[in-house]
Amino acid sequence: MHFSKTLATVATFAMSAYAALPVASVDFQSWESCDVGAQVSGQPKFVARVTATPLTCDKTPVNPDWSIDNYSFSAKLDTKDAAYCHGVIIWNNDGCSGKPTTFLPFDDSPFAVGKCLPDILDPGYVSFKLACDFPGAPF
Repeated sequence: MHFSKTLATVATFAMSAYAALPVASVDFQSWESCDVGAQVSGQPKFVARVTATPLTCDKTPVNPDWSIDNYSFSAKLDTKDAAYCHGVIIWNNDGCSGKPTTFLPFDDSPFAVGKCLPDILDPGYVSFKLACDFPGAPF
């Protein structure tokens, strides 16, 4: 009986810790064309949505379509504890490793809209992590 109580306590703690994890939705947008360095507007040709947290590395493939000449990223903080997060770190690989490709700042807002980027991404993947300042955060 004591073991069951301990297990239930551990499970409750784990769920509480997970519920407090900051989460953001990140859109990786592929454009046929947009003005590099300018805010994007209109409808991208492709959109991939991923979830980003400070503890996980989420990824999506780079679209290999020959008509894609530009990319952009946008993000929305999904949890109130995400107020401790200041942006999304983006890599051009599937493991959130090495030198990041770009950083998407929240600038004291729950939304971040990136600017039009040139076709700088290599085929493969882009991966994402939230950059947060809270006790125990990896960044």
